Amino acid sequence: SDDVRSALSSSIWGWSTSELGEKETRAGGLDQTDPSTRQVIDCANEIMGFPRHLSQHVGGFVITRDRLDEIVPIVKTAMDERKMVEWDKDDLDAVKILKVDVLALGMLTCLQRAFTLLEDYYPDARDDFGRPYVLATLPAEDKHVYDMICRAD
Repeated sequence: SDDVRSALSSSIWGWSTSELGEKETRAGGLDQTDPSTRQVIDCANEIMGFPRHLSQHVGGFVITRDRLDEIVPIVKTAMDERKMVEWDKDDLDAVKILKVDVLALGMLTCLQRAFTLLEDYYPDARDDFGRPYVLATLPAEDKHVYDMICRAD
């Protein structure tokens, strides 16, 4: 019941992986032998250690052949234009969905290497001020890049 849930949640501070028991029911003024109380405790103990909430990773994205919303559940976020998949990286990996983490240290190293290769093989490639490209000076929109991506080149 709401009373049992409220009494337990107000008697527990913080987050823990240890099971609820007599100490918590006593602190909430509850009878541990009461069936309603026992049911709430049993349910709470079953989910103890589960993630508390979904987290967003803005530096990651997934790519699929088919429509993503037909494969994984998608939820809205606090930002109107942003959505996220409800599966974590391990779930995505298990079903062979390509996930890209552009903020991982390995990916940052890869990006830096790409700029080095760009400078080595295309020394004339420059930003609007004549400087070699760096991540901050890449144009946000580039028709040639989008065309190349569409060709899967």
